[in-house]
Amino acid sequence: MKEGTGSFLVFTLRGTRYALDLQDVAEVVEPPPTFPIPRSPGHFIGVMNFHGNLVSILDLAHFYYQENFTPEGKVLVLDNRLANLALWVDGVVAIVAEETIQRKSVPEDDMTAGWILTGTEEIVLLSLDKLLQRLEATIND
Repeated sequence: MKEGTGSFLVFTLRGTRYALDLQDVAEVVEPPPTFPIPRSPGHFIGVMNFHGNLVSILDLAHFYYQENFTPEGKVLVLDNRLANLALWVDGVVAIVAEETIQRKSVPEDDMTAGWILTGTEEIVLLSLDKLLQRLEATIND
C-alpha cells in the first residue's frame, strides 16, 4: 500500500472495521451470482463476471477468521492491476480522507499494515500485499 494516496474505504468484517486504500478498489458491488472453482480452497466462494472478466471472490471472513460464509454483505472488487480478485465483506461503512486520519504503524498480524485513527476509533489498515502473498501460499499448498 502506498503512503499518502488520498482516501480509504472503510468496511466491516465480523464486528471489526478495516480499511483499504480507495485507489486499490475498482468497485463495490452487491453480491453477484457466482460459479464454483473446482478444487479451490474453501475460502474461495467462486468466480463472478465483472464487466466481461472472470474475477475470483475471496470470503475474507473465512480466510481471516476461519468462520463460515454468510450470504449478506458487499463485494469489493480490487483494481485489476493488483489481482483479478474480489473480497466478500460484511458491509461498507464510509470513505475517509487521508487529511482526517492519523496513521499508527503497529502491525498486529501478517495481514495488517497498521492502524488509522479517526477521532476515537481505531481501524485496521489491511495490507493487500501481505494478504495476496498469504493467499498465494494457500493456493500453492
